[in-house]
Amino acid sequence: MTTETIKASISPCGLSCETCFAHVDGDIRRYSRKLKEKLGNFEPYAKRFETLLDHPVFKKYPDFKDMLDYLASENCKGCRNENCKLFKDCNVRRCHQEKRVDFCYECKDFPCDQTNFDERLYKTFVKLNEKIRKTGIEEFYEKSRISRRYI
Repeated sequence: MTTETIKASISPCGLSCETCFAHVDGDIRRYSRKLKEKLGNFEPYAKRFETLLDHPVFKKYPDFKDMLDYLASENCKGCRNENCKLFKDCNVRRCHQEKRVDFCYECKDFPCDQTNFDERLYKTFVKLNEKIRKTGIEEFYEKSRISRRYI
């Protein structure tokens, strides 16, 4: 795996684009599409199961289906290829381009308060960049591919 390929899948803030639910080639999108395919036309069956199985969870199927449709349809190509579709006011992409750094930790101002991240995401951003600095991008990438994104 080349460094350029790795950089294409890890955003400048350190988040793994490939593990995001919105990423066009991500597992969440792929599995959501596969689950939609496997469920097929489940809606009329969910209605029947409400009565047959006497379980209220099947009443929630329309909401589940809406969420599954959404997860299956997202198609972000990653922060380095387009503006982030999740964090509309993220300043990291613009900043990393202006300062010509691959990752935020490379900037003399890191960690800064210019990201526009909420407190939780900011802490994650700092932690991820520190890991990249310590382990190197190749090792970080390998671990990020098998890690959960949403912890």
